[in-house]
Amino acid sequence: MLSQKKILCYSLISISGWLFATYLIFIHLNNDRDFINDKITVNAYNIVSQSLQNKKSDQEIIEQIQFWFANDWTAQTGSVTTICDNDRDKLKQILSDSAIVTICRLRI
Repeated sequence: MLSQKKILCYSLISISGWLFATYLIFIHLNNDRDFINDKITVNAYNIVSQSLQNKKSDQEIIEQIQFWFANDWTAQTGSVTTICDNDRDKLKQILSDSAIVTICRLRI
């Protein structure tokens, strides 16, 4: 029969293995979620930025995106929605913070 100390020691080793495995799974899932969110928005950002390459000011960009929503341009409006839902910071490369808020409200 095993002594109480050995049982306690084996139990702690077993539990620590499970805790470490849980920690690794959590870290892996977090990294996967960040990677997926980044990849989801890459194509959407490319569509939006290419469509807006001739627009210089925030107002011109907002007017263009309002036009897309008014006329159901699904590739562009879907891309704007995807970016607003997953990673608004990508739009900071072409817009100011206030314009991003305005654009993301347009999709509602």
